[in-house]
Amino acid sequence: MTAIRRFTGMLIACCTISAPASATFTAFNGALPEEALWQAAAAPTALEDFESYSGGTQISSLSSLNLTFDELAGGGHPQAYGFSGTPYGPMQLGNFPNGVNETNRWNDIVARPAPGSVLQAMGFWNGDGQADTLFAFAYDASGALLGSVGALQGTFAGFVSDTPVAWVTFDGNTGDGWNHLDGLQVGAIPEPATALLVLCGLGTLAGVARRTR
Repeated sequence: MTAIRRFTGMLIACCTISAPASATFTAFNGALPEEALWQAAAAPTALEDFESYSGGTQISSLSSLNLTFDELAGGGHPQAYGFSGTPYGPMQLGNFPNGVNETNRWNDIVARPAPGSVLQAMGFWNGDGQADTLFAFAYDASGALLGSVGALQGTFAGFVSDTPVAWVTFDGNTGDGWNHLDGLQVGAIPEPATALLVLCGLGTLAGVARRTR
């Protein structure tokens, strides 16, 4: 019984000290050197360059990044769009699946972690040719703003957050309102398996303790 209590206490202590004392949100802005710094801080990461998609293909989810995308305000989902200006090739992710008209102009792109995933880091390149900054706003599960990052045309922006991100909004009110991004990257991992193992372990230990009384 003493050994069981000691092991249980160790598990609980590990869970307790792993929680951050306060939330932090770190932003990265610039070009390839800043992207490398973000990748080091957010590792492990995954990248989508959209080069495998044909122009005009609407994208509601990216399994490679454990992300889903909300339907746009004007209808449809973000789509692959051919342009240029980033290190990741001509295909990008745009906010105008219905064509360059007023239907989706100024629409935000909203990305969320897929069910069973945790999102705490994201990076992207602003592929738009407009001389404006594309901002990404990160929110927690309660809807509170954790922070924001902005990428000028042809540059990189990314963030790392101690607090899990419930969704990220790419501001459609940028440039001419028809926006596109490239080199989308995340630090997305499955729900912490360690926590589940700890809970299972505690349950098993409790059962053992009951049987040994």
